Amino acid sequence: MIKNDTSVKQKVKQEESANQVLRNTRDSKVFNQCDPNCVWQYYHPFADSTYVIAIQNCGEEYIEKEKNTRVYFGIDRGLTDKIIWAENIFVQPNGGGTHKYEDFDGDGIEDLLIFKETSARGSNEYHYLYLIDQQKKQVTKVQGFDDVVNPSYDQKHQVILSYGYAGKNYYSVYKVANHKVFQVGESFEDDFEGDEDILDQKILKILKEEKIK
Repeated sequence: MIKNDTSVKQKVKQEESANQVLRNTRDSKVFNQCDPNCVWQYYHPFADSTYVIAIQNCGEEYIEKEKNTRVYFGIDRGLTDKIIWAENIFVQPNGGGTHKYEDFDGDGIEDLLIFKETSARGSNEYHYLYLIDQQKKQVTKVQGFDDVVNPSYDQKHQVILSYGYAGKNYYSVYKVANHKVFQVGESFEDDFEGDEDILDQKILKILKEEKIK
């Protein structure tokens, strides 16, 4: 049986792309190269600007099935690069944005949010979260965060607050431990039109009940 020529070509492109990453973990060049097939964006998370987070957005045929973006964290050493880690993710084409910077662990340092996709006709947004540790020079992905809808960080209670639009709109409270996100308590309906005092009371109640457990 003759295999579909298109699928074979896509597989070859994916393997070549993956092999390029492996070859560049030590002494080759990845960053700031001419790449007609992809769009690259760069972020320097530390004062030492040799450290780089690079976002390479391509088509699935260049990355992996159902994944069209590769995220790198590494060191740009001029003629060569060191890739500390790289992973493939999905980013919705023509989505609401690419990335933004917000503090999501209360340390005063802006972390990196990479846009994933939207739902509910664009009202609900999902992001990947990468925590920035400037002291240790580490960038760490928070597992499961991309399932949290419209996330924001509540500095007062040091929790992540989610707000989902649906037939009824709901708040959910999350925390991060061991680089994983988990929900605290049950979601609750926004039947109080986002009144900050009522919201504050509901968050406090959830946290108090969680401590009792």
